[in-house]
Amino acid sequence: MMNQVSENIKNELVQIENDSVNIAFSDMIQNTLDSFNTLNEWEKNEVELKMHSMLVKRFSFFPSVTDVLVFTRNKEKIIAYGDVHFKFKLKSDYLNSILEETTTNNGVPLWTIQDKANEEDSNNSSFRIENYGKRGILLYRSFKSLQHGTPLGYILIRVDEKYILNKFKHIDLGHGADIFILNSNGMVMSGRSAEVKAAKMYPDSELIQEIKTNKENEIYSFNRTISGKRNLIAYTYIPSADWYVVSTIPFSYINDESIRIGIYIAILGVVCFVLALLLSFIVSRSISNPLKQLLDSMNNVKKGKFVVQIEDRSSDELGVVITNFNTMVSELQFLIDEVKSKEALKRRAELSTLQAQINPHFLSNTLNTVRWLANVQKAENISSLITSLIQLLHVCMGKGGELINIREEIEYVKNYLNIMTYRYYDKFRVHFEMEEGVLDLKILKFIMQPIVENSLLHGIEPMEGQGLIIIKGYRAEDQLIITITDNGVGIPSYKMNNLLQEKLQNKEGKLSGMGIRNVDERIKLYFGEAYGISIQSVPNMLTTIEITIPITGEEGHNTYAQSTYSG
Repeated sequence: MMNQVSENIKNELVQIENDSVNIAFSDMIQNTLDSFNTLNEWEKNEVELKMHSMLVKRFSFFPSVTDVLVFTRNKEKIIAYGDVHFKFKLKSDYLNSILEETTTNNGVPLWTIQDKANEEDSNNSSFRIENYGKRGILLYRSFKSLQHGTPLGYILIRVDEKYILNKFKHIDLGHGADIFILNSNGMVMSGRSAEVKAAKMYPDSELIQEIKTNKENEIYSFNRTISGKRNLIAYTYIPSADWYVVSTIPFSYINDESIRIGIYIAILGVVCFVLALLLSFIVSRSISNPLKQLLDSMNNVKKGKFVVQIEDRSSDELGVVITNFNTMVSELQFLIDEVKSKEALKRRAELSTLQAQINPHFLSNTLNTVRWLANVQKAENISSLITSLIQLLHVCMGKGGELINIREEIEYVKNYLNIMTYRYYDKFRVHFEMEEGVLDLKILKFIMQPIVENSLLHGIEPMEGQGLIIIKGYRAEDQLIITITDNGVGIPSYKMNNLLQEKLQNKEGKLSGMGIRNVDERIKLYFGEAYGISIQSVPNMLTTIEITIPITGEEGHNTYAQSTYSG
């Protein structure tokens, strides 16, 4: 409590110190004191009125500041704020002593207290006492010229002592307890009892010395006998004002409370003991029951029973563990179902691939015989067509591994385009732009040809005039990007959203029997859900299909290989 009182008083003192700085270094005060010797009486009166007008705005909501006096370096007084009819006048010797003190301290703000004994007799003294208080707390300091850095004058601010007193007047520390403020000389700066009067020295002169000694040892409460009675002394220090906020509490009051407190503590102890037993039982049940459920559920999961959910809506740590356990079991069940689903999809894809295959020996031998006859009869077009078809059929029949390099995939695409040239004479051109560094990278077999076929059948065939297909391949950090763009009729917006979700309805007329969705599923099954196909299309302008897979295989040179294929 004493710390809080001290903090409240310190905040008020700091506010007044800040006000003194703002006033002293304001343009009006600085300019007036710089040229004060050149002003006539009328100009001096006008300056006082302007200062009063300026400070009324500052202190109109702070009525406890009763007077602000400004002095030149020659100690000529200017009443900057205060009642001009009932002027605040300090005795000259007292005024000179405090002004000399602040000069010695080089502008550091100092605090003291004055009463009627320090004021000059006035016909209106009773009015001032009634309206502005018997005693005043004074802040006084010297200040310098901002322009020249030389001593310029002094400022004195008077605050009604009752303003400080009200900060602790009604605080109750117990019967017979008291609170007062002393400066380092033992002068009472503010007090609330008749025995400790403000602006007087404290009766027990040794108290302030004992407080200073304890402060050096950082002891802020101690016992002392005052007026024959033992008291507990508790104090705090306000360094900016060099004040001590002191409280005295009689031990008679403290001991009177101790028995009553002891009884209360005993009753409270019994109540707490009973509550502790009850709470320990409730807490142990709240922990043991969910733990038993969690253990049983874990045993079920251990046996392979993943349909387990524990009901626990509590928000404590155990509730979080149970919630996470339920989430983990659900995730495990989801992952198991997903693996089963992917395995089924993979088996269906393998079955589809097997169904698309043709007897390798019979068909290959037959086509080789046809090619031999075409060569004998000098039918080079037929020979070229059959050669391309044999190469494509080798891919369809599963020749080689599941991964091939891009160079081989492009050859398969070119074989397919060679066949389509005879079907769509001068209907399309295909332009390749492949970064040389990607030609030896590995991709899944037969993922470019179905997309090129889709561009021919659904993009370029329905359009008028010759179409163009651009195939690009490049690296993007750790990913391989292949884009296939055609300038065909495009894909209507109502089909775009479902293109990768719809199953292939019609395989007739297609070489591999694979659609875009099939290629996307193969990529995701092999490389993961982060990879696959994306489609962008502008009707009657262009369609771009982008394939994204991780980079595998060897790297070559960072140049581009470009070629154009016409058909």
